[in-house]
Amino acid sequence: MDHGSASPVDLGTALDRVDDGFFALDREWHVRYVNVAAAQMLGREVGELTGQDIWTAFPTAVGTVFDQRYRQAVETQRMVEFEEYFDLLDKWFSIRAYPSAEGITLVFRDVTHVRGLTARYQALLVRLLEAENRERARIAADVHEDSVQALGAVTIHLQLLRRHLVAPSPKVEQLLDTLSQLVAGATDRLRALLFSLEPIDPSIPISQSIRTFAAQVFDGSPTHWSVDDIDVGDELPPVERSQALRIAREALSNACRHAQATEVIATLRGSEDGLEIAISDNGVAVDPQTFISAPGHRGLATMRDRAAILGGTCTMEPASPHGCTVRVYVPRLRAW
Repeated sequence: MDHGSASPVDLGTALDRVDDGFFALDREWHVRYVNVAAAQMLGREVGELTGQDIWTAFPTAVGTVFDQRYRQAVETQRMVEFEEYFDLLDKWFSIRAYPSAEGITLVFRDVTHVRGLTARYQALLVRLLEAENRERARIAADVHEDSVQALGAVTIHLQLLRRHLVAPSPKVEQLLDTLSQLVAGATDRLRALLFSLEPIDPSIPISQSIRTFAAQVFDGSPTHWSVDDIDVGDELPPVERSQALRIAREALSNACRHAQATEVIATLRGSEDGLEIAISDNGVAVDPQTFISAPGHRGLATMRDRAAILGGTCTMEPASPHGCTVRVYVPRLRAW
């Protein structure tokens, strides 16, 4: 008995057991074979479809993306893969079309449920982002109206105190200088916090936003920075763009505050699938363990979390002989 090949009956039985829909069409677009899963997904019977012209069986598909992509596969003799909504059935299908000299084979599945889950996931991300922005705005207002103004009042009173003191001792002068420096340092840190809490304008291109961040972060420092955005491609949707910019801003701040870098380069590379942002510095970081957030700090962990929630990644790669690259990849979540 020959076990090296399956009979047509065996093959048909096997195809009827799979969950994916399967169509085999000849060069005149007639249905040569259709499996049970395909017929069920399309609300038809196998016998009803077999032998029919597919465009006669589904006339509303003529001129649609289905028609265009199938003909593209036949003309180019290359496999095409796409997802599309079929309004007649109110369903989304993921389809692969395999052309050959004899016709075309379609393998497809109903992804309506997955699409619905993705749409709800995107809506949740939008609501979370809006809630985060509201909370950031509230915190920024509290910091500005309370803490920053209170420290400003302390500075003024220290100046008044210095003027009213008659021939203060060197020890008192040193104490006043120390207090003034502490207040100035706290004020600067609060202003940096306000900068990090600023909302992100969705109308500004991502590369321009990163340039603005870098100019603010490195203002007054000797660090030379640049942004390479020649291949940035299309803008990310608002949610992905906002999270990508927050990660980039944190990476730039780390390069300035912790790495003591003298050279920082941000590189943006886009594609139809997503965007990669690489921020490289020549700072002091060498040991990969230094890329772990210090106890009580969530900076690096939050960067990874922001990328992960979008289905992306955020990695820290050590460079030789020193420095590191923060590499962020954010996929495009399709708006369905």
